[in-house]
Amino acid sequence: MLIAALDIGTSSTRALLFDGARYTGRHAQVEYALISEEPGAAELDPMQVMQAVVECIAHLSEGAPAPIEAVALSSAMHSLLAVDADGTPLLRALTWADNRASAAAEALKADPESAYIYAATGVPQHPMSPLAKLLWLRQARPQVFQQADKFVSLLEFVCHRLFGVWQVDHGIASASGLYNLAAREWDHAALQAAGIDEERLSPLVPPGAVLTGLAPAYATSMHLAAATPFVLCGADGCLANLGAGALAGGAASITRRAVLTIGTSGAFRMTVDRPATDAQMRSFCYALGPQQFVIGGATNGGGLPLRWLRDNFPQLHAGREGDDPYNALAALAAQARPGAGGLLFHPYLAGERAPLWNAQARASFIGLNFRHGPPQMVRAVMEGILFNLAMILDVLEETGGACGEILAGGGFARSGFWLQMAADLFGRPLIVADNPETTAQGAALMALTALGGCADLHAAVALLAPATRRVEPDPDAYAVYARLQPVFAAIPATLAPFYAELSQFQREFP
Repeated sequence: MLIAALDIGTSSTRALLFDGARYTGRHAQVEYALISEEPGAAELDPMQVMQAVVECIAHLSEGAPAPIEAVALSSAMHSLLAVDADGTPLLRALTWADNRASAAAEALKADPESAYIYAATGVPQHPMSPLAKLLWLRQARPQVFQQADKFVSLLEFVCHRLFGVWQVDHGIASASGLYNLAAREWDHAALQAAGIDEERLSPLVPPGAVLTGLAPAYATSMHLAAATPFVLCGADGCLANLGAGALAGGAASITRRAVLTIGTSGAFRMTVDRPATDAQMRSFCYALGPQQFVIGGATNGGGLPLRWLRDNFPQLHAGREGDDPYNALAALAAQARPGAGGLLFHPYLAGERAPLWNAQARASFIGLNFRHGPPQMVRAVMEGILFNLAMILDVLEETGGACGEILAGGGFARSGFWLQMAADLFGRPLIVADNPETTAQGAALMALTALGGCADLHAAVALLAPATRRVEPDPDAYAVYARLQPVFAAIPATLAPFYAELSQFQREFP
């Protein structure tokens, strides 16, 4: 069965072609830019995303060896879009990186109900959360809040355009801060806090729900049969665990392995067989499958800091390493030694989720001196992303238990240099899937199971070829990083009061 696995991301939409569980190597990608017209804003044009979806599937269809038989749908978490009764957007979509709900999130934290809502929903109180975004909309855009017929994610919007129905799977819903993990329904306390009722949200369906009856115009544009089934597979981060083969329970259980993904953002995750939250509210818990939940922590500072370097300092990669600027940046960083000469970079260009949960956090270079040049600065950015992820791993191991190995996926897994840096910094082996596109792989497995190709998710995971690549840490490099890690970890708490002052200044003087 030819399956197009579609991933609607924050900076691009991608489609990858699978033959059953096997990635064929065919893919398509359309990039788009985050829109920030005021401090803290990080929006996407939903119609631009919709067009990217059409273009990706059309391109994949044109190059496929046979007609595409199914489309597996996944999406980045935490987007929020207000639409009217016709499904027309009233504003651009708010992404996870939009920090304008910071004050609303702080107000939620101060509410006596906050601890219950977190324990029930598994979503920390942070401006990334659609719950906090709803409070911000109610306060800052009251007319839109009142006019909106529904509040939906980008994936729901796309599906409504394609099929004319409103549905949301449990995986996407569980990232909203409005969904009760244990009851598997919208949470009444969270809805009350948001000031809405569940009629203004989409009906819930389980991961693996199938949509049919594709609108003829879109079927023609995407070169698909109108009867092609589209499968709601869930959220990108959770699907990355599935695509890496990390399920809880059963013969495939690898609960003592953590899954690391770095794409636009980054995360460490483990899969568990029941909802699990952290007493200090430092980690998240989202739904994956019928008896599968994913705990972990996501950082805003994944690939975004490297994209910032790519876009703002083209001189760093001009004329180097062929046409790929990221390879050029890695080659430049390789000229510096581990530890970047004592230069540290805290990657908080868009505030931070885990482990700080501080939307006011700001990025910084610490330790800069005259001996540092472009190689050290680029390396410090790459190392800073990993140092921050190491802090998340510490929290995750407290909640889910110690892990001995790390399963690596996402765009960063295509870089041998960055993989070795990660193994060295974490001080443990990295297992790299033959297909590093673990989110798309997970979506393909979910779709294959939903369409009857596998009995359950464990049977689907059994189809994955064992990973053949293992990256071992270098003990000398690890010793360098182990010395710097506590220094890196101590700095954000010291700078926290100044983050708030700088954030206020940037709002007043953008």
